Amino acid sequence: MKKLIFYILQYSWLLLGLFLYGAAIVLLLQARLGLTPWDVLHQGLTQYLPFTLGQVMIGVGAILVAITWLLGVKPGIGSILNMILIGVFVDQIIIWGLFPAPEAMGYRILYLVVGVLCCGLATGVYITANLGSGPRDSLMLALHNITGWRIGPVRTVIEVTVVIVGYLLGGLLGIGTLVFSLTIGWATEFFLTFFHKIGKTEVFVGFVNGLLEVKEPTIQQRKSA
Repeated sequence: MKKLIFYILQYSWLLLGLFLYGAAIVLLLQARLGLTPWDVLHQGLTQYLPFTLGQVMIGVGAILVAITWLLGVKPGIGSILNMILIGVFVDQIIIWGLFPAPEAMGYRILYLVVGVLCCGLATGVYITANLGSGPRDSLMLALHNITGWRIGPVRTVIEVTVVIVGYLLGGLLGIGTLVFSLTIGWATEFFLTFFHKIGKTEVFVGFVNGLLEVKEPTIQQRKSA
C-alpha cells in the first residue's frame, strides 16, 4: 500500500511538472514579446505542416527522444509522457483560455518573467520525479554528459541554436526570445539544485524510505560496514 502511495505521488509530481511546463509556454506565447526558442522552431514548422502547435511539439519531441537515445540517454516513461502531454496541455490551455492575452506592456512583461521562472520550475519538478527527463532536457543532459559543461551553458547553447533554425524557417522572434534564451539555463539550474538539496535532507529521505519500506541499518550494521 505504501509503495502504491509513493508511485501515485511520483506520477502526480511528474504530471504537475508537465502541466506547469505547458502553462509556461502559453504564458510566454500570450506575452507576445517573442516566442520561446523551441516555439520559434515549432511555429516555423506549423507554416509547412497541417498541425497545431501542440501537435508539432509532440512530433519534434519524438525525434529528439530517438536522437538522445542514440547519444546514450535512454528514455523513461517520463520521457514518453513528456513528449505527448506537454503538447496536449499547450493546446488545451489555449482552448480553455486560462491566460488571456494582456494589452498593457507591464502585464506582458510580467507574463514573460513568470513564464521563464515557471519553465525552470517545471523542468526541476518533472526531472526530479525520476521517471525520465523530457525529450529536450534529455538532449541537454546528453550534451552535458558528453561535454562536461554545466547545465546552464549547455541549455543556453541549445536554445540559441534552435532559435536560429526556427528563424530560418520563418518563426517569429522578439525581445522575449532573447530574454528566455539567456535566462532559462540559469533558472533550470537553480530549481534542479534546489530540488536535489531537498532530496538529500534527512526528513525527505526518511519519508521516501518509509513509503518504500526500506529499513535503516542498525548501529551494529553501520559499525560492520
